[in-house]
Amino acid sequence: MSNNYSSDSEHVLPISGSQPGQPGLRNNTPDNALNVNTPPSSSASLTETEGKVVPRRLTPGTVLSGGRYKLEKLIASGGMGAVYRALDTRFNRPCAVKEMLDEFNNEAERTQSVEWFSREATLLLDLNHPCIPRVRDFFAENGRHYLVMDFIDGHTLAEVLDLEGNVVGVNGARGVTEARARSWMRQVSSVLSYLHSQLPPIIFRDLKPSNIMVTGRDEVKLIDFGIARTFQSQRQSTVIMTLGYAPPEQLHGMPEPRSDIYALGATMHRLLTRHDAANNKPNAFAFPALRMLRPDISPAFEQIVMKSLAPQLDFRWSSAAELERALINLPPITVVPPMANPVQGRGSEVASGGSGGVPSTPGPSSAPNITPVRPASALTTGPAAPHITTALGHLAAARIEAAHDAVKWAHTLEPQNAVVHKIFGQVFARRTPPQPDLALQAYNRSLQLNPGDAETHKLIGDVWYFLRQNPLQAIPAYTQALRLNAQDFETHDRLGQCFEKTNQVEPAIREYQEALRLAPARPEILRLRLYFSLGQLAMRNNQWPVAENAFVQVLILNAAEPQARFLLSQVYEREGKLEDAFRECGYVMNGPMGNTPAAQQLFFSLKNRLGR
Repeated sequence: MSNNYSSDSEHVLPISGSQPGQPGLRNNTPDNALNVNTPPSSSASLTETEGKVVPRRLTPGTVLSGGRYKLEKLIASGGMGAVYRALDTRFNRPCAVKEMLDEFNNEAERTQSVEWFSREATLLLDLNHPCIPRVRDFFAENGRHYLVMDFIDGHTLAEVLDLEGNVVGVNGARGVTEARARSWMRQVSSVLSYLHSQLPPIIFRDLKPSNIMVTGRDEVKLIDFGIARTFQSQRQSTVIMTLGYAPPEQLHGMPEPRSDIYALGATMHRLLTRHDAANNKPNAFAFPALRMLRPDISPAFEQIVMKSLAPQLDFRWSSAAELERALINLPPITVVPPMANPVQGRGSEVASGGSGGVPSTPGPSSAPNITPVRPASALTTGPAAPHITTALGHLAAARIEAAHDAVKWAHTLEPQNAVVHKIFGQVFARRTPPQPDLALQAYNRSLQLNPGDAETHKLIGDVWYFLRQNPLQAIPAYTQALRLNAQDFETHDRLGQCFEKTNQVEPAIREYQEALRLAPARPEILRLRLYFSLGQLAMRNNQWPVAENAFVQVLILNAAEPQARFLLSQVYEREGKLEDAFRECGYVMNGPMGNTPAAQQLFFSLKNRLGR
């Protein structure tokens, strides 16, 4: 297993205080003075190297920050710091503790390193994205500086390539599957878009396989933000990069947001081929086309990666957001493309309606996209099969009118095919503007031909909920979908939302609980929303144990959520657990909600009742 920060052995170039054309190189080799088997100590042990006393790494069992963090083992070291796996004794959960070692040649170097470390802490405290590990704490102790973050249990992409990069290409190429590379590239482009949209923009500047982690759920996490910098005057900036992943402008000390796009392209090229950029000809920026090494890669994905790798800035994607959109709109990899979920199908009486366009997501702002892609479950083998396959491929790539043309041919050949009518419905639902009446007609016709299709009932519910914004009308359709497929997480979630919006508290609680039962592998941000909604509903219904458990789960997922902690303190107070309520409310008073009248009133009320 790897950790939140990598010890990089690649060709990193830190150029301190340089100007274009005047680089100054500094050695950045990993520190190998490790001792993790010595007895526990409250401070680091010392060793003598070439006549000079140098502090070693902290030993297992060391406690920091007044006993809150107990170090378990060293998991990485190098550069100016080390990373430990530790136990947060307050919440009894693992965390990663990053330490900046005070091992500098002079005071100026130490001052700069402390400034960098402090900047990393401040930077991460303000960031909130699923692909960025959350900062939990930041403190100094015994002349050292520490950053406490989520512990990421997984592997770096460099490790994944070594362990699982077994798809064989030509000329010695070998790498990961295109499907995984697409998923990772899309996630990284999303977080880059987030970073670049900050004011001022944040440029990661050292994106590479060893600085990207992937969890057991294939969720990407960016690590080692010590070199991320806000966009500033180049004469004031510090250039840090890795050869083979840095574009030309970065080598000249002029990084900008599109530099990260180049590094992402180089990362994907490496993961798919194992090609070393040192072998590029005639120069370091001339990467061979992907399909020369991996003929199995789709042309569309090759085009996206190679455009990212353009040496000239103006030939790359203009932004990470544009790159992400291109990845979202990629056609499917397989011969049988995926079928979109919510709105599909209709026959000849609706085949000619509407105008083309790429849809936006209608309905409540908190609602998911109404057309998530999922595998087709009932493709026909009849004469319309090629046209159905073509239509589904167009839908997956958001080519709505092309899908409409293809499904009209399919309807001509098989007018009584339920799948054909579902595809018509999807076309009508995804047009701009959407055509919900025609979509409902199409789904109802599909159900006449195949009444036992749970997916079609769900799609009808989606039209009522997202397009018509009528949750009351969506409830019967979602309920019928669950009668046919009780294990569908999304349907339980959406039915719960409909019950909540129509003030049916008890059934909403039941559906959210069922959705959470089915949600262990779902993204953390989704589970946070579900637990938060469940807790609030349970409070409304005086189900205090249910509310308590829900808010505790929110804090396990995100200990820095002040609203959940305040609500938990209210729940404890209603349950008569005054000590617990006072403790949680005390945390609230020290946080961003400490100045709110409601928090202050509850805190002083509890304080008086406890005689404090």
